[in-house]
Amino acid sequence: MVYVTGAQILTHVGKTSPTADDTAWAGTCADAIEAALAFRLDDWASTAGGVDQLEACARSDGAALFNSRAAPHGVLSIGPDGDAVRLGADYIRACNPVIARLVRSGIG
Repeated sequence: MVYVTGAQILTHVGKTSPTADDTAWAGTCADAIEAALAFRLDDWASTAGGVDQLEACARSDGAALFNSRAAPHGVLSIGPDGDAVRLGADYIRACNPVIARLVRSGIG
């Protein structure tokens, strides 16, 4: 099951004329979201309604990950030498509650 593609991410973020770098980054983002979902779902199969929910949140998470290269995110801390340190956040934040709800309810 494929929940999100690079092309879908580009459309979701409004990139009508993406550069080659944009296209490559969107593909990397889609692959990362797909890998995270495969790991968290662990061969769990969903109903059509569950798939729709996962596709929607995967696009949202993919868009957030795509935009993260140009936006600061995570928790900011300034080290003793003045360097900024950021702690990354889970990049499937939108999908986590959907996965928990679908798997816990036994739908699938």
